[in-house]
Amino acid sequence: MTVKELIQAEIDKIPEEELNNLYQWIKEFTDKKNSNKKGILSQLKQIKIQGPTDLSMNFDKYSYQEESNNK
Repeated sequence: MTVKELIQAEIDKIPEEELNNLYQWIKEFTDKKNSNKKGILSQLKQIKIQGPTDLSMNFDKYSYQEESNNK
């Protein structure tokens, strides 16, 4: 038997009044699985960087300043 057939056989054993609970559990499980499949761009959007507002324009200035302070 395939896994789907085994699952179907177990579902057939569940009383009718409990099928709604099973459906809700399966729905939550599949929704959770689908929501975890975010693309790389949406994951990158969640990255937060703390720094000065002009960091991208003056990166060299800030990085050399840090090196000077560490000496």
